[in-house]
Amino acid sequence: CTFSEAFGNTGRAHSHLELDLQMVNGRRFVLRFVSGSTSHLELAVQHLGLRRKASAKDLLAQAGVDPEDDEPPSCASAPAACFDSVAAARKVDESPQHFARCHSDWGGEVFSHSQRTIRRIATAGGGACKLAPLFRDALRVEMEPVKELSAVVDGLLLLAPHALEAAGTGGSGFAKITTSSGAAADLFTILEDGTAQTLAWPEPLFPLILVNMGSGVSILRVGSANDNDYVRIGGTACGGGTFLGLVRALTSAQTFDEALALAERGDARHADKLVSDIYGEDGCKNLGLPGGLTASNFGKLCDDATAAECSERDLARSVLQMVTQQCVLLATAFAQREGCIDRVFFVGGFVDEPNIIARKAIAANLRALGGCAYFLRHSDFLGALGSLKCALRALDENG
Repeated sequence: CTFSEAFGNTGRAHSHLELDLQMVNGRRFVLRFVSGSTSHLELAVQHLGLRRKASAKDLLAQAGVDPEDDEPPSCASAPAACFDSVAAARKVDESPQHFARCHSDWGGEVFSHSQRTIRRIATAGGGACKLAPLFRDALRVEMEPVKELSAVVDGLLLLAPHALEAAGTGGSGFAKITTSSGAAADLFTILEDGTAQTLAWPEPLFPLILVNMGSGVSILRVGSANDNDYVRIGGTACGGGTFLGLVRALTSAQTFDEALALAERGDARHADKLVSDIYGEDGCKNLGLPGGLTASNFGKLCDDATAAECSERDLARSVLQMVTQQCVLLATAFAQREGCIDRVFFVGGFVDEPNIIARKAIAANLRALGGCAYFLRHSDFLGALGSLKCALRALDENG
């Protein structure tokens, strides 16, 4: 099957991220990726729930059955179509509940009369708990929450090439993932000119620092490919949510994409006070500090004359730079402490494809310190991949 490239207001299909997955038992799957606003998803599921309930009532009314009666119609009183629908629902209800099924008419199951759960989905993130009652009531889907940080780590390891698995340092243990072309899942860094340079997975891989940049930032130390061998060593509330919230408050931008578009055309030097603004070029040489180093985020806004030269584009760029700098400073400190400055992985929605400015700044900072910042094409989908790994593990265990 294929997805539309866009659906609804925010839904997007990412066909270029498609992956092939092969289980050790020979079974093969194609992984396709879609994204969209959680708030829009919530409204869509509510709409489907109302449709399901209305459809079930109409079906039973046609059979002469009280829609409020939980008992299914008998063979003597129900038209064949209605009876087939109820029988199918019974069959679903009596079948074992697994994370995955080989084949089924999900639409028919959802819109049947039965109220029993027909599917379970392994999910990570806040929506896994927040939206669970809605999915259960509207779609008869039980959301099985997976710990978010664990899912992100598992997603990263699921993408690790098979060679690392064979060496006992990575991989999933029961599945192999490749791109549609057969190559290992992409890993890259950003060069000074902004171009992406494909990299091999570092060897040894562990320990590594994993920086998950979403609404906030969590920094993990991953010790090995063993289950749960990670620890959250730090983080900050200054993340992607901070960027969008401040840009919305300070500029005309309303969405993340609009905020990034403003930032791309801005110059943070019109808002930020630099070391050279305070000490002059000669003073910077005496201090041994680069003149272009940020001394104070938004520092020039304290002066009416310099503030007047600052546009909303400059403000957006300054906010982006502030969030990026805070994250890099923390990640660098932890990586140096753990002795893995050359193995720092930046993932999450904030450093996904559109945010080339953040990626470039992060890579430059790590490079200046003798380290390496790694990025993944599937940066924003590691939690989903980790949830998939949980489901595949259950499928493997159940044969």
